[in-house]
Amino acid sequence: MISEAASLADSFQKVRDLTNWYLSLLKNADVYHQWEVNGKKLNSVAWLAAHLVWAEDFLIIRATGGKGIGVEWLEHYKLGGDGTLHTEKPDMKELLTLLKQVHENATAHLISLSNEKLDEENPLGFGFGGVKTNRMMIQHAIRHEAMHTGHLSWLCKINGIQSV
Repeated sequence: MISEAASLADSFQKVRDLTNWYLSLLKNADVYHQWEVNGKKLNSVAWLAAHLVWAEDFLIIRATGGKGIGVEWLEHYKLGGDGTLHTEKPDMKELLTLLKQVHENATAHLISLSNEKLDEENPLGFGFGGVKTNRMMIQHAIRHEAMHTGHLSWLCKINGIQSV
């Protein structure tokens, strides 16, 4: 029987596979361009990639007691970020490498968690709907990434890239 942690890791992997697919479709787009819709700037492809690196490191690794990647500039892309790129535009190849590295670390960390550990309050005390368990942080990481995967799909449409 598969553990709950392994099932959560598998669910996250399915979302990441879709994220990676959209990112591959956007490889020839201007990944730094911030499109504007109705006077509102959208996040660029590069910003979204950096934010997803930050989010997985924060939500799955650090928020459940693991050791994060320690890339200082990632904090620019944290919750509540303004959508701008930090002073030096991050290289997309570097972002994709970090995305893969953090995902491998997060998956290894996640599948090591017991059901008892999933039930514990997360070390950061961060929660949703009053629930502060490690499980909730992981579940939120899954839905958070899926939401931003949708943003990448819109960026494909805006860039004239056929995706479905």
